[in-house]
Amino acid sequence: MRILILLLLSSSVVFAQQESLRMVYPFMPLGINPAMAGAKGVASMIGIYRKKPLFQGGITNTASSQQYFSFDMPIAQEKGGIGFLAYNTDQSYAMASGGIAANLGLAAVGSKQLQWGRGNHLRMGLELGVNQFPIIGKSGTSVLGGHYGWGLQYERGDFQLGFSSPANSFESSYGSLNKPLYLTGQYILHVSQHTLKLGTVIRSQRESTKADYYAVFWVKEKLGAGIWYQETGSELGSKALLGSFEVALGKNFRLGYAYDFLGESTAYYPAGFGSAVSSERAGFHQLFLRYEVDLGNGKIAEFRP
Repeated sequence: MRILILLLLSSSVVFAQQESLRMVYPFMPLGINPAMAGAKGVASMIGIYRKKPLFQGGITNTASSQQYFSFDMPIAQEKGGIGFLAYNTDQSYAMASGGIAANLGLAAVGSKQLQWGRGNHLRMGLELGVNQFPIIGKSGTSVLGGHYGWGLQYERGDFQLGFSSPANSFESSYGSLNKPLYLTGQYILHVSQHTLKLGTVIRSQRESTKADYYAVFWVKEKLGAGIWYQETGSELGSKALLGSFEVALGKNFRLGYAYDFLGESTAYYPAGFGSAVSSERAGFHQLFLRYEVDLGNGKIAEFRP
């Protein structure tokens, strides 16, 4: 079995519930489970742009702009998968003690697949990386630490079950910021020429457990509309309610958009400039692009919701 490693630069803010990379799983499931590398059977490239507000206005300190990119593909006749993740997030809200928090990351991911019986597939993924932790209150200063992660993904037909822990810190002083455990379940229901994707994501972290639920309906494999209720979906630990829309342009190209209707804006001003303010809503807008390349195994002709 080949062991693949993940290099991941990520930062976790002391007030945040999770790293930003873990919140974009509706369009980038590789972010919470490295076992998904190569699972689609095609070379897949995904780009996500998140921003709030979409146009500058209101409380300046609540603005945030984030970019994510992933690539993965199967290898060894689909017995494994490799890929990478990259992201740059500017969570430009100031903390009460001063300083600005931001995230930057680069990752390599990999998986190994086992098969048995009729249609049973088990994928195993690994990750290993370094983290950049900004020191709030000391502008321009950061420290580096390392982390590791792993994931399992079982598939049989249209049913998927995953278990993963993508960010475990090697440094005990930062351990409380990481160590998430994810349990995911998904089922795809085919109705005539339409498709309904149903699923849940359960995350256990810091002695708390939160659950997400989602449903995405595809009309004739062309137009998709979804609803995502996320208890794990906000940088500040608040709930999120995403409405998503996707359009498939052929078999290998897809565009999408999502908006958080429960988005909250909380501005933390530097010391001496007053206390925290939370007087307006500003949910994240998410723009999504996915492009896939045929590897000659016939998988490009299959619908991948």
